[in-house]
Amino acid sequence: MSLFLLLLAQASGEIVVTGKRLEEAHQQCVRGGCTPLRDAQASIALAEARFRTGKYLDAKAVLAGAISRNKGKAESDPKPVAAIYEAYATVALHEGNQDDYRRAVASQVHVLKDNLPPDDPAVLAATTALGDMWVKTGTALRAEAAYRASEDAALKSGNDRAAMLAGMKRVWLLTATDRPKDARAKLDELDRRTLAQQPGYATALRVLRLRIAAKDAEGENLDRLIRSLGQGQDEAPVLLKAPPYELDAAAQLQEARGRARSYLGSSAAFGSRADADVDPDPYRSSDLDAIQWADVGFWIRPDGTTADAEVLRQSSGNPWTDLVLRQIAQRRYSARAAGSGDDGQGYYKVERLTRRSKYVVPTNSLISRRVAVGGFETLDLTEEADQAERASR
Repeated sequence: MSLFLLLLAQASGEIVVTGKRLEEAHQQCVRGGCTPLRDAQASIALAEARFRTGKYLDAKAVLAGAISRNKGKAESDPKPVAAIYEAYATVALHEGNQDDYRRAVASQVHVLKDNLPPDDPAVLAATTALGDMWVKTGTALRAEAAYRASEDAALKSGNDRAAMLAGMKRVWLLTATDRPKDARAKLDELDRRTLAQQPGYATALRVLRLRIAAKDAEGENLDRLIRSLGQGQDEAPVLLKAPPYELDAAAQLQEARGRARSYLGSSAAFGSRADADVDPDPYRSSDLDAIQWADVGFWIRPDGTTADAEVLRQSSGNPWTDLVLRQIAQRRYSARAAGSGDDGQGYYKVERLTRRSKYVVPTNSLISRRVAVGGFETLDLTEEADQAERASR
């Protein structure tokens, strides 16, 4: 959320303050006394403050009100309106409402593409948003199709930067879905493009190639790969390898339900229609999972290993934080060059993890409810704080 808030602040030359004055600024917008830009700034800042304290539904309500006030102003003020949609999508994803998330991302993309020239930086940033959305909702085939369509359209229009971004997203997706041969072939193609010779893109492509190699590397081979990507002292380390999260009890139940449904669905072709209609473990009307989140801090040492991972704050009753700490302990990041003032500690990182959930309609009910599924939505709070600090200078 802070990224768009940063862009909006730079555009106007002002920063929305927090605390009581933030509430007052937002109320002025609720009363209709703000421009779309000011409304976006105040609403996103207030929603972010509520999100950070775990009040996800309150944050959604703030942003929903801002959308209602400003959605008719997309033609005159596309960037502020798109910023509100993007912030709403972020909160909806963490809160578990995938329908709201999909609609918000689609609205964000349409607002920008319909009202700005194709070479505008905001349009470029939104080029792959639909593909990202399908990745987040677990639909890899649709994500790949979206990235491919974005890349083809960008190449046809001569927008090399947008095409490169979409192409790199395709490489990342091919790697994540265990298609390393296809990923390397696509990466070779991107390396041959003229834009690949520019320093920023050359580094990004190099990181992608290292991530592909690191996926199957262990021991000294992995250490060598990590050392080969030196980072500057002011640059955040790049995640090169991480194991999957272990499943907690709720996620194990969801996985078992999925396997049972898959079994019945495949066996129904050889059985009766009644068999296909049986839910092996139906959601009950009493099923309701609370939003569970935790802020985890840890050091990334200069050699790319992690240390001292700890839960800084969290919602009540989290049964999964030990699983997260174990996963962080096994991550490997890019190595960092030692600076003259380096105390050996490395880079401190803070992540917000929210247990991934979705809404379902239980058996014998008409009301959708939030239930836990495997994995976590992650937001880099270190990066958010860095952006806010730069904006305030």
